[in-house]
Amino acid sequence: MKIPTLIVRLIGLYLLATCSIGLFQVQKMQAIAGPAFRQNDLAGDLQIFAWLGLVVGFVATGFAGPLARFLTFDSEPKERSADLSDQLLGRNNKKT
Repeated sequence: MKIPTLIVRLIGLYLLATCSIGLFQVQKMQAIAGPAFRQNDLAGDLQIFAWLGLVVGFVATGFAGPLARFLTFDSEPKERSADLSDQLLGRNNKKT
């Protein structure tokens, strides 16, 4: 795994963790405060941002490779050799 892919995947996991905890905290605040807090626009805004963060976290975690390539302006992925022994022995499998 390349460094940009790792960074994107870690950011996605961070968003998943923090936004899911945020959703639980908003639900607890609503349960403690009662109906007065439910009428407040702040609770709705917090829930919308937490759900949006969860979606972005899922996308960033699931599509870390293509997203990292897009963010670093790489046009094409590097080709990999299908055989590990070819890599270790330094042989080239170029089609001529």
